[in-house]
This record gives sequence, C-alpha cells and structure tokens, in this order.
Amino acid sequence: MRRGSVALAVLGFAVAALPAVAQRSATARETPADALRQKLDKGEKVLVIDVRSDEEVKTGSIPGAIHIPMDELEARMKDVPKDVQLVFT
Repeated sequence: MRRGSVALAVLGFAVAALPAVAQRSATARETPADALRQKLDKGEKVLVIDVRSDEEVKTGSIPGAIHIPMDELEARMKDVPKDVQLVFT
C-alpha cells in the first residue's frame, strides 16, 4: 500500500472513530477523507492533529500532521494555533 493510501486509510478510520472517544465541541463537524485531501492538495490552511498512540502513528500518518496523543490533547491545546481549521485523526 502506498504512503498516501495508508494516510487516507488512517484518516478514514480515525475520522470515523474519533467522535466515539472524544467529546466534540458545539462547532465541530466531521470532515470526510476526500474533502480533507482536496483541502490539503489546494494548500488550504488546515492543521491535522493525530491523536493516536505512538505505536499507531508508527504504522503511518498524514504528511504534515502533528502528533499529540489523546491523553495529552487537553493540556497541549493552548499551544495549537487558533487561526487554522483543525482536523483530528
């Protein structure tokens, strides 16, 4: 499987699974993998935050994503830029 395919597979799984494990804000909305791919390809200002474990990230991730494990997310959100669309995988 190519790296891009792995990243999209990871993204598809994570987008589907994330609402089940994390509380969503009132303004959060799901972004389908193909819509995110289009945004990234166009160079839109999107920050992908990979909330999976270290072991899961070793299997592949979306290029440019930053890794903040779910158990560290709340404490580290103060360091995340506010002027970009955030996508959690």
